[in-house]
Amino acid sequence: MRNLWTRRIVGATAVVGLAAWSLSAKEVNPLPEASSAAVGAADIAFLQKGLAKTPVAREVPTLKAVAMLVALNAQHQMDGKDGAKMAGLRDAALAVADAVGKKDFAGAKAAAAGLAEAKPAAAAKPVKIDELITAHKFDLDQLMSSFRKGTVGGLNLEADVKAQSKAVTDPKAAALIAGRIALIGEYTLALPPDGIDAAKKQKWDAWSKEMTDLAVEVSTEAAQGPTADKAKMSKKFRDLDANCNACHTVFRN
Repeated sequence: MRNLWTRRIVGATAVVGLAAWSLSAKEVNPLPEASSAAVGAADIAFLQKGLAKTPVAREVPTLKAVAMLVALNAQHQMDGKDGAKMAGLRDAALAVADAVGKKDFAGAKAAAAGLAEAKPAAAAKPVKIDELITAHKFDLDQLMSSFRKGTVGGLNLEADVKAQSKAVTDPKAAALIAGRIALIGEYTLALPPDGIDAAKKQKWDAWSKEMTDLAVEVSTEAAQGPTADKAKMSKKFRDLDANCNACHTVFRN
């Protein structure tokens, strides 16, 4: 039986709207500004470190996924005062993703080195998420590799969610984990597995939206800094863990 996590990108992908923060003619950033900036900086650092040497095979999917996260995160910030710069960062991150996908690691390293100082783009026009996915040959396996342990090339997100569900001790760390998952949730909604029926598609959409909503709620609470409610965030992480487990029981077979 074909693994349902695998997705072929053929033509345009149907996308269900993402409530008030859907990708449309106007970008709405679902994350607090500080969280977006912190996630972007961490992901750029991850790419630069990961591409400082030739990556091994197991690292490649996550490197592409992180480049796509940087692109989406930057696009969400294009309506701000640095809109042109964010558009330039989005485009530069997509260049990294494309180079990684082609296993042009020298080109990816060079492109990643310039991410922090990406040149402003002339036209800061948002691109729909399904078009980002199709144009840059992004798939679900690459996206979900981010949840793998850091020791095997992932972002360690699955383990981090479980740890945070027991106790949140650092709001900044919680915001980084949740911010990445919020972006992953948006892509997840747009990447349902092939061959699922209407009932399973409905479940996929509901769990994808819930994943993003919970992650945004953690990020919003974490933005309160020292006064953030750590118990509340920990409860949201438990809900996130339950969300992942429920989805896996249906789709990971």
